[in-house]
Amino acid sequence: MPNGNNITTLLILAFVFMVALVGVAYGIDFVLNSASAAANTITAYYVPNAQIDEATPGQELFWQSIPWTTVPLEPTVPVPNGISGQTQEVYIKAAWTYIDGVPYIFILMRSPVVGQPSWLACPELTPNGQIWEPFGNPEPVGWWVVNVSYKVDNQSVASVYTLPDSEQIGYPPGQALTNPITIYVYNVSGKIYGQIVGAIDPNGNPLNNGNPINITSINLNYNGTQITSLSQFLAMGLNGTTWFQDTYNLFYPEDTAGYVSLFSNSSYYYPDRFAIMWLLGGVPKDWTQVAYTPHMIPGTSGALSAGQAEIWFLNSNPRANNTQDSGYPGPTFFNRTSPPPYIHYPQYKDPLNLGYLPNQGLIADLFTNGSSIYYIGGNYQASFPSIDNPHITPWAVWNGKANLSLLWDPAVVATGFQFVNTPTGTYMIAEFARTFSTVGVSGGQGESHYQIQLQPGHTYYVAFAVFQGGAGESVDFKSISFWWRLYIQPDNANSMTFLPLFLISNAISAPIVALLLLNRKVIHNNIKVIINVKYPFIKMLRLIKNGS
Repeated sequence: MPNGNNITTLLILAFVFMVALVGVAYGIDFVLNSASAAANTITAYYVPNAQIDEATPGQELFWQSIPWTTVPLEPTVPVPNGISGQTQEVYIKAAWTYIDGVPYIFILMRSPVVGQPSWLACPELTPNGQIWEPFGNPEPVGWWVVNVSYKVDNQSVASVYTLPDSEQIGYPPGQALTNPITIYVYNVSGKIYGQIVGAIDPNGNPLNNGNPINITSINLNYNGTQITSLSQFLAMGLNGTTWFQDTYNLFYPEDTAGYVSLFSNSSYYYPDRFAIMWLLGGVPKDWTQVAYTPHMIPGTSGALSAGQAEIWFLNSNPRANNTQDSGYPGPTFFNRTSPPPYIHYPQYKDPLNLGYLPNQGLIADLFTNGSSIYYIGGNYQASFPSIDNPHITPWAVWNGKANLSLLWDPAVVATGFQFVNTPTGTYMIAEFARTFSTVGVSGGQGESHYQIQLQPGHTYYVAFAVFQGGAGESVDFKSISFWWRLYIQPDNANSMTFLPLFLISNAISAPIVALLLLNRKVIHNNIKVIINVKYPFIKMLRLIKNGS
């Protein structure tokens, strides 16, 4: 039977072995996790005094010292012979810098062109020739949504009246599916009559072959005031104003969810597009490892399967920075050749004045959650609903009666886009730039709540998408990445992590602890020196031991 000293020795050796084993196991786990994370991590390198030129994206000198990260892509609609998945991989670079004390993030995307470079893009069509829209013009449910009531056998006359909120067809909830119409009232020799221009039928075809429709009766709720006659409409100064016709469930997302391709041919093609999705949170801890790719719910207008995200979405046409775009300068409230009507609030610091740089394009700044994709900003003239200042109505915006400077600014990200010919083929390159923080851009109205806010030394989840418009990809049909980590390198990288300190101290202290505990004579002869001078950690252990 072993004596007490042997038992003590075995216990000490077991304790030391356990400490060493925990350190090694932790170290191995850390190394493996670090290797796994590094395999899908993009580093945004700190580059002092970096300058951007959106007229020549990717050609600035500082990009030459930053390596490309190859990001594999996969089809969003993986069906045999489907149109999705034209792009196998996209190349990414990231950097950041300070300009007048304000930090900026730069993201560079590069992808080979598959098909025809599409400067002159066409609207998306379904295989049967319908325009591909998740829905018509989405507006918040309100008094501006009306019904145009007509007879099928006589479309030249109709009544117009405000629809109760409960009857306004919408998707997502709170958004009405609408079509803009204009109401005109005329006084000819004392006789008053009215007409509707722009009304459509349930299939999206113009009513009355596009000719004006005579109004037989009117009953409108104008911001709480009931209008029941054409003379009252005229007297209130509403002649020639735009209202929103309910679109009879036109272009619901599920109406187009069954398609696995879009119509295109060698001369009819869609815009090339890049997209960056920033995860804003709201998902389980390991969701990005389980979900792998950002997953949009089929049959919706881009609802995310979990959490919420911001999307920087760039079209080659009409939002790129090239006058060859048939839609240049793109859907926006301002002209890029003149001062913008929107003035940033003083608390938002943006020395570069992003959004209004020369030779730049525009992104669609989007927010997505479990309900839909939304535009961030005040541009109601779009096919997705907007998240914007609730105190400004779409009616006022459409009719030029809103103060546009009060709208949330949709242009806080600067972009540059180019097609570049190389010996290995044609590539499209896009460069994105934004301030780390957008807090204050909307004067506290809340735009920043829907946008990613960045800090040095932090890691964020991002995903990337490429649309080969010239090869038929568009809307749901594209190539998308897994979730990647984007790490923003600190401007001072001299810090040491806890793990190396733990491993080093464990490697040194474990043998020393074993030697001291096994050699009782050394302990008894030198205990005061050891405890009080050289090894305060052992003093703490001894105090714990005495206490127990």
